[in-house]
Amino acid sequence: MAATQLVADLHPLLTEYVIKKLQKNRLTTVYSFVKVEVEQLIRITNLPAESIVLVKNQLTEQFAGQYRNGQAHAAEPTTARLGTGIYSVDALLQGGLLPGHIYECCGESGSGKTLLCMTIAANVVLQRCTAIYIDTKCDFSGRKMQQILDKGQRKLSEHELGHTMTRIKVERIFSPELLVQVVEELATGKHLADGIELKLLVIDSLPSLWYLYQDSQSSIEPLGLLTKLICSLRKLATQRSVAIVLVNLAVRMVEGMAGSTVEAKRKLCPNGNYPALGRYWESAPGTRLLLEREDDQPETTTRSVMVWKSNYLRSGERTIVRMTDTGVR
Repeated sequence: MAATQLVADLHPLLTEYVIKKLQKNRLTTVYSFVKVEVEQLIRITNLPAESIVLVKNQLTEQFAGQYRNGQAHAAEPTTARLGTGIYSVDALLQGGLLPGHIYECCGESGSGKTLLCMTIAANVVLQRCTAIYIDTKCDFSGRKMQQILDKGQRKLSEHELGHTMTRIKVERIFSPELLVQVVEELATGKHLADGIELKLLVIDSLPSLWYLYQDSQSSIEPLGLLTKLICSLRKLATQRSVAIVLVNLAVRMVEGMAGSTVEAKRKLCPNGNYPALGRYWESAPGTRLLLEREDDQPETTTRSVMVWKSNYLRSGERTIVRMTDTGVR
């Protein structure tokens, strides 16, 4: 933390203007920023106290080390990966979803993101694990989930099918504030009191909630909520050993933006797309997968799944999957 330079890319509230104000006061590293009192930072940056606290908490969680007892850590059992049930995707992910890791499924509208997430959730609960599926667009279908489970690798009896379906907890959420509240409660382990041993969290999808703020005159509130969400997701993933799958849109570069400073700052996919929710969100997931049609025909059933970016997988690796009435194959 001490040697990490304080730059604008670390947080959306740390604009170039704010960075220059901090540098004039000899606050040039993350450590120097975090250790200064909030009141002094308010005077220097003119940011509200709530915003400064959010930035400090985010930077502390991202860069500060954590104390762990070596003997206790060695005694902890190795957590097995969660198979997605899709052979080619499991191979791409080196065995499946890694507990404690945040994945993002990104693609244009209609690329099959929801079907992929439902297929993953179905195959995870078939392993007698519990999954929570947060639906923000009313796209989740119990009938479709039953089809995926019923036409899986093994035929389930009616009794087994019923018990398996109960391991998928579906919540419909239509506001960013409620989503943040639910994830914060999961991160604190509130679900454990209900006897739920959570292994997978799916959020389908994020842009539908944050686009509610597209006409907002201030960016503070949506960015503050995104910060809280990221912190809670990372806490839930790492401290509860939960694999998290998020759904995001891949947005095409609008004509006229090519060659602009906006394009230069965005991390673009080879096809020119970039993830929605802004530059700040680009670093939130540990692994971002891109779903694309194999051709421009809307009725095609094959999709390419590519590692867009990852902190443990090789970027650019890809595989082919097929969209069917009974899930992704």
